[in-house]
Amino acid sequence: MSVDVLKKDIKSKELKNLYLFYGQEEFLKKYYLESIEKAIVENDLSSMNKLVLEGKFEMSKIEEACETMPVFSEKKLVIVKNSGLFKSAKDGSKQQSARDSIINYLKNLPSYTVLVFYEEEIDKRLKTVDVVKKNGLVVEFPFQKPAELVKWAIKAINTHKKEISFADASYLIELCEQGMTEILNEVNKLVMFVGERTKITVQDIEKVCTKSVKSRIFDLTDAVAEKNLDKALKLLNDMIILREPLPKILFMLTRQLRHVLEMKLLTLEGMSVKEACTKIGITPYAGGKVSSQAKSFSTDQLKEGIKEAFELDLAIKTGRINDRVAAELLINKLANG
Repeated sequence: MSVDVLKKDIKSKELKNLYLFYGQEEFLKKYYLESIEKAIVENDLSSMNKLVLEGKFEMSKIEEACETMPVFSEKKLVIVKNSGLFKSAKDGSKQQSARDSIINYLKNLPSYTVLVFYEEEIDKRLKTVDVVKKNGLVVEFPFQKPAELVKWAIKAINTHKKEISFADASYLIELCEQGMTEILNEVNKLVMFVGERTKITVQDIEKVCTKSVKSRIFDLTDAVAEKNLDKALKLLNDMIILREPLPKILFMLTRQLRHVLEMKLLTLEGMSVKEACTKIGITPYAGGKVSSQAKSFSTDQLKEGIKEAFELDLAIKTGRINDRVAAELLINKLANG
């Protein structure tokens, strides 16, 4: 994996001249960028041997930054953020010209320069991506899998000389937003809340942590499974009051239905809930909830619910129905199915 290659580069301090970081997990992107910086830039010379370019700038600025010699150091670091060079752009001809210019330059970077492009999304079909692959390293930082996040959260809590059970850490991950920065914020809140106490419990999590949309969707699906329409509609209304976008709510509800259907089909085939969790890619806590929800629906009900969700999504996109009405119709159908 490219992350393993990156770790090796940093540990050995034998860095490549060219890197492209991209993906949704900002925490890891920042962590590895800082690790590269520590490997090549002395603290007292950081302002002289590090240059950051961000926003709108002429492509010639990258070349100027890379060509400047380092000061009392073997290497210098150039960071280019959100350049647009690795995405298909609306201003076609102008951006293509910039790409063509930079492609030739990236093939022959000065030996003393480490150039890191820091992007959120890339188009893997573009030649700019290919040139980094051939002359450096492309590293993706996606959101981490729930099982990995549980282990990471336990380690983060342990660094504060606190303890948490695997089950409670699993619950914490299901409650939080997906990003590691958001999870770490919740860990810090918990550590402050428990004070001198060493054990963090599920009760602490419920008192202190902010529920993510994902967690609220669990509650909504529970209410639907219990055929409690009033509770389900109230939970929907609460999310709307919290300014959660309705398309996001519908997407996550549909995804939850798919997880419930997958769990039902896998367990019917004889797979254990634990094995099904691994197959679906969810935590044991989520698996327990999904397994319980699966018992309240038939396979046909779930398939019909997912089909209805896709049809309502199309109706929203073509302007045939209001998104709130669509969400309420889907919840009604599921609760009364």
